[in-house]
Amino acid sequence: MQFKIILSHTINVMVIPLMLFCFGCSSSTKIAEQNVNGDKTETEYINIEKDAKMPLPFISFESEKEYRQILTADYNGKKNSLLCIVKLNQDGINLTGLTLSSIPLFNLKYEKQNLQGKYYVPKSMLPPVNQVLFDIMLAFDGKNRLSEEISKEYIIHRDDNAVTLGKLDGKELYSIKYAQYDTENLPVKIVNHEFNYSINLKYIKK
Repeated sequence: MQFKIILSHTINVMVIPLMLFCFGCSSSTKIAEQNVNGDKTETEYINIEKDAKMPLPFISFESEKEYRQILTADYNGKKNSLLCIVKLNQDGINLTGLTLSSIPLFNLKYEKQNLQGKYYVPKSMLPPVNQVLFDIMLAFDGKNRLSEEISKEYIIHRDDNAVTLGKLDGKELYSIKYAQYDTENLPVKIVNHEFNYSINLKYIKK
């Protein structure tokens, strides 16, 4: 019993600050529930702007990749970190989130346009998963497939060192920087200008 109390306290201490950051960024993102068969009961959405949402797009990836990262989120000067395991494949994305001491928090599978999740803490403590998935897709979409999946009023510019997502009127919503890791050019910083947060990504070798 004492161990469970200590474990619960550890999770709360490490997770709540990050969750406050995430909810401050996008508190109105709607998360669809799954039924017992794993089917979606409603359309998934993301908040692309404070006063605008759009359906969560879906893309798959040609080759199978796995990345272990420490994500450090900065929201209004407050920094918090999370360990993530990102798996990309032809079916979609598998994302596992853990505390820095490797206590599991959640696992998300966004495969074949079907989103399923397992949660080891109350979902109310977690960031809006749709927004997290969109950030990952935008950062790792080397083929720029998202351009065909998002609303036509938004445009994605991509080169080897940077990605920007903005509106046709010139308003910039996202900027992403890349750096060389071994033989790959990988995202190292995601900045969301609309919700005033940034995420630094540090890669851990397996």
